[in-house]
Amino acid sequence: MLLVIVGPTGAGKTSLAIELAKHFNAPIINADAYQIYDEMNIGTAKIAKESADYKRHFLLDIVKPDETYSVKHYQEDFRRVYEQLKKTYETIIVCGGTGLYIKAALYDYVFEDEKESDMSDLEKLDNEQLHQQLLLLDPQSAQAIHPNNSKRVLRALKIARTHPFSKSEGIARQKHQLYYLDEVVKFYFLNPEREQLYADINKRVDEMFAEGLVDEVKYLLEKYQMSLTARAAIGFKEVIDFLNGQYDYERCVELIKLRTRNYAKRQVTYFKHQLPCQTFNSREQLLKGVLQNDK
Repeated sequence: MLLVIVGPTGAGKTSLAIELAKHFNAPIINADAYQIYDEMNIGTAKIAKESADYKRHFLLDIVKPDETYSVKHYQEDFRRVYEQLKKTYETIIVCGGTGLYIKAALYDYVFEDEKESDMSDLEKLDNEQLHQQLLLLDPQSAQAIHPNNSKRVLRALKIARTHPFSKSEGIARQKHQLYYLDEVVKFYFLNPEREQLYADINKRVDEMFAEGLVDEVKYLLEKYQMSLTARAAIGFKEVIDFLNGQYDYERCVELIKLRTRNYAKRQVTYFKHQLPCQTFNSREQLLKGVLQNDK
């Protein structure tokens, strides 16, 4: 059985997944696009390696910040890890907020062979300029992707540049059926009340700075030539811009809070419409719902 725990950033998915993992004696497969990066810890609110529960997690810290990682890579890694884990465990938990990763892993997404493409000409473009590029190459994807979601914009641009069909056309080719047809797959959506969620997001951003987010970004920039995908993570991008003198510290903090809240809003919209979820407004309600379904 696959238990899929989704929800916006800051909702409390990780602690909930750990509690369920203990109940079911289950491993947890990460479905967060940035927690796959090693050493990007504070800015992704990742469980600490020193934690006793870290060993329950899979697909954490699997690539370095200077490496490029795609949805196709995640699909391949997820399915490989899942096949290994189901030999030992009756229940496996998937936890994360990256909807496209979850859809690619659990549904019938078929990717064309990846082609290398020089994307260096895009590095100096801001979010609006990148979105304008996508608008020219794949208008349908551009309408569906927010200009500030630079990771998805870059992904769609790469597809548009290297594939004979656009990202939107590729999605239309899918049957949108579950890949694991012989498995029981249950989707649970943790969707806190917006006012509480936004307050928790603001608090978490403040905590990230208190824990040393700026120093973490400085360290990563000194150690790695961070990839475009790694640099696009909310929190990292803004701190990099702050360190480059584009705005002051206070503006940096407020931008991260604003963009994280906006991202959470888009996540909520995605999970409402793209996955067959049971929705709960609190972790206590969701936990109770999962355990009742298990009886």
